[in-house]
Amino acid sequence: MEHRLLFFILLLATSSTFAQKHFQSIYGQVLDKQTKTALPGATIIVENSNPKLVVSSDQDGNFVINQVPIGRQILTVSYLGYLPLKTEAIILTSAKSSIVKIELISGAIDAKELVVSANKNAFEPLNELSVVSTRSFTSEETERMPAGVNDPGRVALSYPGVQRGPDDTENQIVVRGNSPIGILWRLEGIDMPNPNHFAVVGSSGGGVSVFSAQLLAKSDFSTGGFAAEYGNALSGAFDVQFRHGDMQKKEYRAKVGILGLDFATEGPIKQGSSSYLVNYRYSTLGLLGKMGFYLVGERVTNDFQDLSFNLVFKKKKSVSTIFGIGGLSEEHYLPVANGPDRNPTRVNEWEDRVKPSNMGAVGYTYTYLPDSKTNIKVSVALVGSDQIRNSDTLDIQNVRFRYNTERYLDKRLVASIAYSKRLTDKFWVKTGVIANQIFYDFFKETKARLNQQDINQRSTNVSVKGDGNSQMLQQYIQTTYKLTPKFSLNTGMHFLEFLPNKTSSIEPRVSMQYAPSSASKVSFAYGRHGRILPMMTYFFADSLGNNINLNLKPIKSDHFIAAFHHYTQNRMRLSLEAYYQNIFNVPISADITSNYWLLNYSSDFPEFQVKSKGLGRNKGIDLALEKQFSNSYFFLATFSLLDSKFKANDGLWHNSRFNTRFSSSYTFGKEFPFKNGNILQIGGRYLFSGGFRYTPFDPVLSKEKGYYVADQTKENDGQVQPFKRLDTRIAYRFNGEKTSGNISLDFQNATNRLNPTSVAYDSATNTTYTQYRGSGFIPVLTFQFDF
Repeated sequence: MEHRLLFFILLLATSSTFAQKHFQSIYGQVLDKQTKTALPGATIIVENSNPKLVVSSDQDGNFVINQVPIGRQILTVSYLGYLPLKTEAIILTSAKSSIVKIELISGAIDAKELVVSANKNAFEPLNELSVVSTRSFTSEETERMPAGVNDPGRVALSYPGVQRGPDDTENQIVVRGNSPIGILWRLEGIDMPNPNHFAVVGSSGGGVSVFSAQLLAKSDFSTGGFAAEYGNALSGAFDVQFRHGDMQKKEYRAKVGILGLDFATEGPIKQGSSSYLVNYRYSTLGLLGKMGFYLVGERVTNDFQDLSFNLVFKKKKSVSTIFGIGGLSEEHYLPVANGPDRNPTRVNEWEDRVKPSNMGAVGYTYTYLPDSKTNIKVSVALVGSDQIRNSDTLDIQNVRFRYNTERYLDKRLVASIAYSKRLTDKFWVKTGVIANQIFYDFFKETKARLNQQDINQRSTNVSVKGDGNSQMLQQYIQTTYKLTPKFSLNTGMHFLEFLPNKTSSIEPRVSMQYAPSSASKVSFAYGRHGRILPMMTYFFADSLGNNINLNLKPIKSDHFIAAFHHYTQNRMRLSLEAYYQNIFNVPISADITSNYWLLNYSSDFPEFQVKSKGLGRNKGIDLALEKQFSNSYFFLATFSLLDSKFKANDGLWHNSRFNTRFSSSYTFGKEFPFKNGNILQIGGRYLFSGGFRYTPFDPVLSKEKGYYVADQTKENDGQVQPFKRLDTRIAYRFNGEKTSGNISLDFQNATNRLNPTSVAYDSATNTTYTQYRGSGFIPVLTFQFDF
């Protein structure tokens, strides 16, 4: 199959040499980065164009560049009183124009530093107050990243300080030694509890993101030292933005591949002032199983579908949007069909487990610009998620016994308002409120059984029970003061309050940045960050039905970060960041003989009494060398050293489960252009990190009891072998008269390596053995057509 595909790609590449040349248009708007007001008269130049293509923005900051050769194009944008900017490489095809939003930072610069400054600003995050540990990502980046699967969580594995969670079939990520529980997802100013298909209970991740790459605009990802507007986050924050549809003409995109079907359409509602953008995806993961490739397991089925949309209505001083996402997914673990063929020692051969997971959000935003220095944004949304876990065991005659029933229903009405104003040329302030009205219904019931073949009903235990409504409130204020053209100071405060138990978190934030030249900058940041626990944690029910964990405090973490960045004229950046995190209020067991610490887990919640007494600390260094896509190639190399510790009931510092000691990633891509803008692209990503921790077993107690008994004197002293994974990609982008497209083949886990994740116990021999979890080699072929 692979040989036929390569032959087809080479045939297309050869035939494109004789095709006629195509051109396309770029539509855009130039804005002030702080206030989002239009900048009329800005100069926009298409780099390396011959003859030179130069236009100016109109009174509303809009511009159009026609007759731009297709392929990757870079724009240089300048405006009096603002720092120049070079955009990321924009892709133009024969069937699809490009829409760009360009935001400039006020300031002045010497002529001799012009080139470096313009290149540097392309690296900057959208949020100007995120001066450390933050980078932006684009839709195109999620599509071209090997094994990215158009998923921001999987793309983030290429970034410094980030490594995969316990299961590489999921998109959970570990940031700077922190549990995946601490990740924040935000869409258009609205916090999303878990926007993933096959969502993991009590976590921020799942199988694949509900966000469609077709709707993603340039967005931010932070790994620490968050700006004051971000709350309810410990380890990382995704601030996702949806792009606007084309307001000039209708365009369509269809994708067909092994992973599923994908259809998107966009165009004007009223030309020049409003647009629509809609995307629908339907998975066909079952095809992989029929071909002998399994994402999770041989007897596991995965199905999902989702719908996303964004409607935009522009006026002179305002922009309104109506947006929505909705996802349905189900993961089904099947037993061995024939009872006599089941192995009595393998539990999963006797079990039938179904895990539906649905989520959705629909919202409205209104942005008003009363003058050139003020921005007001109001957002309102309905957000909901419904996670169900039903588990049956079968006897040899396939008679069923339901031993586990769970449901976690979370519905929210969320409203936010943000007000920002530039008071002077040097001083800027932003303040806002985020309010959540939460309606919930949590339930978990288990029934005891002697073994996996036991279908006799025994005692019933309801360990989670809670329904009702509650509120969560966040308020913030942040300021920027430019003391000199080279030095700026940011201060802020975030207040988080969880009303059901009247707990709160007061969180000061401060950062500063010094740029001795356009080629380098030094930054420092401190911030306190709090996060409420996974909601079901509060509703653990004891034997009397009492919610004895209701009064737990938010987990808090103090972040200290120092950063250095150096930029070059050829669009490269060297980054070095050192960090220290002091964590407290982590739930630990009320049983003083237990060393349970909630952040040693990537999901779920404690089903016993806990107290907010645990401590933790993370420290490390992140190094990254990155070249943006230019001259037909890009690369990103990262290396991180880390040390992650925790303290629970025994009063001693131990390795946390995620103390892997190091992580690294190496990502690259190279394009080979042909005539008419057709391009052959190859790329790869190699992930290499230390293994996760585990507590060795006590051989004496384990033999006596017949199951794994951890030796708590060696808490997390064990470590599985390092994680290694290679993903590769080959793609061909072609252009026709009215149709363009892309043919890609991703080789996920190209070496077919299964990585160790933990250890298990063999009672027959009183020994332990390594467990492996994850998918093997998976080829993902996709055809994309734009018309």
